[in-house]
Amino acid sequence: MTESERSGDCHPMAEPPRNQTQPAESPLSRTFAALRHRGFRLYWSGNTVSLIGVWMQNIARAWLVLQLTNSPFMVGFETAVSRLPIWLFSLPAGVLADRYSKRNLLLIGQSLQAVLALALAVLAFTGVINIYHILIISGLTGCIIAVNAPVRHSILPELVGKKDLLNAVALNAAVWNGARIIGPSIAGVALGVIGAGGCFAINSASFLTVIIALAFIHIKPVSTEPEKESVWQRIVTGLRFVKAHKDIRVLMVMAAVFSSFGIVYLPLMPVFAKDVFNAGPKGYGIMMAAVGVGALTGLLVLATISKTRHKGLILVFGTLVLSVLLIAFSLVRNFTIGIAVMVGMGFSQSITASLTNTLIQTLAPDHIRGRVMSIFTLCFLGMFPLGSLLGGAIAQKFGAPASTLLGGCAILISLVLVNLLRSQIRRL
Repeated sequence: MTESERSGDCHPMAEPPRNQTQPAESPLSRTFAALRHRGFRLYWSGNTVSLIGVWMQNIARAWLVLQLTNSPFMVGFETAVSRLPIWLFSLPAGVLADRYSKRNLLLIGQSLQAVLALALAVLAFTGVINIYHILIISGLTGCIIAVNAPVRHSILPELVGKKDLLNAVALNAAVWNGARIIGPSIAGVALGVIGAGGCFAINSASFLTVIIALAFIHIKPVSTEPEKESVWQRIVTGLRFVKAHKDIRVLMVMAAVFSSFGIVYLPLMPVFAKDVFNAGPKGYGIMMAAVGVGALTGLLVLATISKTRHKGLILVFGTLVLSVLLIAFSLVRNFTIGIAVMVGMGFSQSITASLTNTLIQTLAPDHIRGRVMSIFTLCFLGMFPLGSLLGGAIAQKFGAPASTLLGGCAILISLVLVNLLRSQIRRL
């Protein structure tokens, strides 16, 4: 037995041995299949705590921006500032992900984010914080996220292999959305007790859990291309691969449209809470938690059926449901009904995002996966700030519901075009 086998870490793409008389898996073991891998189990556990802090900071920061500026546009603008670095750094980050240790890149990134969250807490506690401080720190945090995002995606196949990839993607996203339930619920109360500064401080401390987890993860490097290629040549190689692969190209377009229009309502949640539903900070926390409940439910369902052969069909159906619910949400003025619709939006958007991610990673070969996922990051996270700017501008002029109406219609139109031009997607 090798050292890696004794420690529980296996080769990145290794498949577990198969017995001809394997007993049938229980639903619970299917749902949490990826947790059989030690490396993923550590990574997943560390993120479970850390992401609660991240969501507390997200809620506190957005509410603080609205308090400081009383401007829906500035809420969207702040979100855009935190995401715009994706356009500058995601493609070079894909090269880093293919060339260097993904674990070490994540360790550096998480440590820097902890420092920035602490700086935000100090500014808030001392009472000197203003919108410019928030924008600067959001921009710096966005730079780190831009570098880490392709690494976060492309490390999963190295932790679990391709067989359990969809399950790992779903469980990884489930942690994010579980934190979306817990974090906003805590933040909604904490804002009134310890203020935004307390939320920022908790987030800074929570990064220690994922930093410690990463320190105990060991991954064998996958084979890479010769390092004689320049960074630019390696970026071009990744772009050419995506351009030549029709299915990946269509999935990238779907991700871009989804990010631009399908989740435009998220940065505008403070506006919906304040101006549409008159719900205040506690209602804001409940609204974000409702999206998280729906998303977590969808991801657990997806994790349970992760061996399905109908991933493309489920993706198309999930996108259709999301578009209809976005249009419905734009018409709702009752808080209780709005919460129910948000649960459905969370359910459908989590399935759509996770399946798009998994299908792209499955279609991409090992040696170029980091660069392919950096392009996915550009489409997914990079288009989000543009959608936030557009959504904020529309909300400023016509009201927040108009933004979700536009988003739902845009996704519905794009889905029709995809099915007309590339029906093969349904059979992936």
